[in-house]
Amino acid sequence: MNSSSILNRRGFIYLLLIVGITTLIILNFWGWFLVRGLEDRIAVQLGKQLQQTAELYARDIGSRYLISNISTLSPSDEPLNTSLPIALYDYKQQAELQTIFVAALDRRFSIDDRLSPGSSDLLESYLINDSLFSLATVGAGASTEMSELSGEYFLTAYAPVFNEFDEVTGVLILEAPARLFTTLRFFRQNLVLMGIGGLLLIALFAGIIMLAIRRLLGIERELTAKSRLAHLGQMAAMVAHEIRNPLSIIKGSADVLRKKYAKTEDELFDFIPDEIDRLNRLVNDFLQFARKREPDFSSVQPAEVIISLSDQIHDLRIQVNASSDAAIQLDADAFRQVLLNIIENARQATPADGKIEVSCIEVQRPQRMVIEVKDSGVGMDNETLAQIFDPFFSTRATGSGLGMAITKQLIEQMNGTISVDSLPDNGTSVRMEFPV
Repeated sequence: MNSSSILNRRGFIYLLLIVGITTLIILNFWGWFLVRGLEDRIAVQLGKQLQQTAELYARDIGSRYLISNISTLSPSDEPLNTSLPIALYDYKQQAELQTIFVAALDRRFSIDDRLSPGSSDLLESYLINDSLFSLATVGAGASTEMSELSGEYFLTAYAPVFNEFDEVTGVLILEAPARLFTTLRFFRQNLVLMGIGGLLLIALFAGIIMLAIRRLLGIERELTAKSRLAHLGQMAAMVAHEIRNPLSIIKGSADVLRKKYAKTEDELFDFIPDEIDRLNRLVNDFLQFARKREPDFSSVQPAEVIISLSDQIHDLRIQVNASSDAAIQLDADAFRQVLLNIIENARQATPADGKIEVSCIEVQRPQRMVIEVKDSGVGMDNETLAQIFDPFFSTRATGSGLGMAITKQLIEQMNGTISVDSLPDNGTSVRMEFPV
């Protein structure tokens, strides 16, 4: 897949990534939803079983032990002292119940599985569901509820107890421990923690993948730009080569004409050589941009080059602050040309009463040499700033548009970086960094 196809399918790649991440998130929490659904089904099934058990025990109690309204009995009456408590105890053991007792309709007292006489203490300490208890007192079928106490789950059933006249004589209350739900809750909590951990990992990997995709797209754009520049360079070299020879002939002809008509005063004799020199400079820029020579590294003191170049230009607007005399590996000629290009741009953009600051400092962590050229000139807007390194882009009518492109090319060949900050009417700052 070439660079253009990758760039054109960028939206599709992002969409595919989002769909993949969403699918992973759903699968990550699928176990949690499964346990929740399993809990609901188990609760319904256990509730039905406890409901049937309660109805069965209530019928047995009504037919075998209670022959009248339990509310009219006394705790000392038979069959309260022995028969019913023993039966309740047997029921409790058979069904592995947590609690079992028969409550009077008026809740005055209850009969439980203890052999000692029942008392109201159990009713006072036990949290009864008033709604389900009321349904049982009017003869409705057995009903159940799920409750949680101190991290433990319990199923409670309320069933009416009928006497021989089909009258409700009491309410049988069964409570069974739902230990399976405690295990399921522990499992669900761990699934949630695992889901959150998995989600964090998914987010981390998604971020890495997004960065990798953005980096890949950036590399593709860079390769496309370099390919375009390579073609432009080849074209520039061909055009420059074809132009150089006619220029030499024209300049030679102009010199012959000047000598032949030396006594004649004509401005054309000055214009022709000047324009030829300008075209020659343009041709040289084309050739330099097209021919990328390998840098000739040597030990160079940037501060020394800056001071020497400033003295040579001799512009009172230039102020040099070279606090470091350290030497680094640079191509001396290329570095000098880079500085000259940047300073010349600053001079052309800065008014006569402005200033140009050139600084050279050594920075630690990581150790590098920072060279900055800051002017108080007209500055640039964001649109111009975004194109300053593009070949053949120039804001001056006589410019070749290759100055900053060549400058960036030379700096990168010397393992350096360049960045430009500028605002309209607020000057421009060009920052270069080279490894020490």
